[in-house]
Amino acid sequence: MKFRMRASDYSRDTSSEEDFQIKYRQMLETSKTEKGDNFITRSASSGYWLSALIPLAFASAFSSSLFATHQPQCDLPQTYNLLTVLAVGMFLESLCFFIYLNKKTENWHRSWKIILALIPIPLTTCMVKFIALTTWPYAWCLSTVVIFIYQAVYVKILIGFPSTFTFGEACILVQSLILFLLNTFIKLCDIIFKGQTVITRDFDKLNLIVMTTLLWLSVICLLISICSWLRHAFCVYGLISALAISATCLPLANASLPIIIVWKFMFKDIMRLYITLFYAVLSCAAVCAVAWQLHRGQMASTSVRKIFHVLLVLVYMPGILYQCTLLYVAIGAALALMVIIEVLRLLCIPPLGEVLRNAFKCFADEKDSGVIALTPFCLLIGCSLPLWLKPCPCVITNTQFNIQLLPLMAGVLTIGFGDTAASIFGSKYGRIKWRNGSRTLEGSLAYIVATFIPILILNALSFISLSVVQWLVVAVAVIVSALVEAHTDQIDNLVLPLIFYSIVNFVG
Repeated sequence: MKFRMRASDYSRDTSSEEDFQIKYRQMLETSKTEKGDNFITRSASSGYWLSALIPLAFASAFSSSLFATHQPQCDLPQTYNLLTVLAVGMFLESLCFFIYLNKKTENWHRSWKIILALIPIPLTTCMVKFIALTTWPYAWCLSTVVIFIYQAVYVKILIGFPSTFTFGEACILVQSLILFLLNTFIKLCDIIFKGQTVITRDFDKLNLIVMTTLLWLSVICLLISICSWLRHAFCVYGLISALAISATCLPLANASLPIIIVWKFMFKDIMRLYITLFYAVLSCAAVCAVAWQLHRGQMASTSVRKIFHVLLVLVYMPGILYQCTLLYVAIGAALALMVIIEVLRLLCIPPLGEVLRNAFKCFADEKDSGVIALTPFCLLIGCSLPLWLKPCPCVITNTQFNIQLLPLMAGVLTIGFGDTAASIFGSKYGRIKWRNGSRTLEGSLAYIVATFIPILILNALSFISLSVVQWLVVAVAVIVSALVEAHTDQIDNLVLPLIFYSIVNFVG
């Protein structure tokens, strides 16, 4: 039901903006003129099973908060069970969509197609009613709107960004986007219509600033995608300036200006300033690594690309252990900055557009076969998803029940330590290959060892304390994620953290 375009057909090798636009339009026209439900997906397996990872992660965190023997002083957010059941509803919609894609629909009666498309709505409505404890009209309206928006955005993403995602990868990203927008909308509605204007904790204030900024950034990206006249340099920089002004000078919830809130937060703790300085040094190191590779004029090797994995380890480990709120804000700022950079690159906005495009050519790997620079986004999102999914992550890090630090570190452990070791060690010393794949047994063993070492160190330094049963659960999570890394052709930066997170959540 689908066809794929080789990476060599994509515009990564083009030398001019005109060639880029011509080839991109050809890809779009090809996807539009194909009859039926055909999409240009990335050259990999469909990855349908990835559609269950976000709901599984939500469900594991939800069940962990309900049945944990040691629960921090953190009330489960009122919206968390609602987001959990809606994530399951989007999974059901994906499942029906995949069934529709893989069946010979020309032999189906039209009524069966309609029934298949509508099945997720009553099921999701019932879950929202009985699990989120809402009224029937509210449950039906919310379920219908979310399911239809999810399906529409999902199809638009696959058509609008050909050869960029597999079906499963698109599911993860679209589900995350819909849940983020819904959560932000609910929070803003509580402030505007319910009068919840008293926000005392630093984390809540800063989280609201980050969420609002990312919401406005999403609106800007939507406007640029719809209105072609906004894609000129003057308009793009004007929108970015407006975003910067609103993010720093637009007060929320009767609080101080965001820039004042951030300023006061930064100078409350001297350790916070030291870590901020450390982050600035790491950012300079990343820029220098890109500049050095551009000066060489060569494609970056796997070992060179893994430098960014190491840098992320240095960012996330001290952040999670000592300054979780600072890390949370830094992640939001980094994501916003990456989106802005990607917009400048795609539109080739001077003076940075051409430089960014050349940098993408140097560091792109075989998974970056589409329009978007997918790998760096997935690297940041994969490491950050555990922090975004876990209820009250920065309350957890400040309590004695620090066993729950492990789910927060799922991205760092699997991507920063495990995947990096597997890639470097497997490429240099790997001899025994797994069946039907290019990964090696030696690389998988390196993954397991490299993931266990920081866990052992954390245990020795009393950051965590695991029982025998909990060690067994951690061992299962490490081994399962290692096997997935060895056999999957999906983007492991997205897959591995979610698998590890979902399993380790039960050790709490």
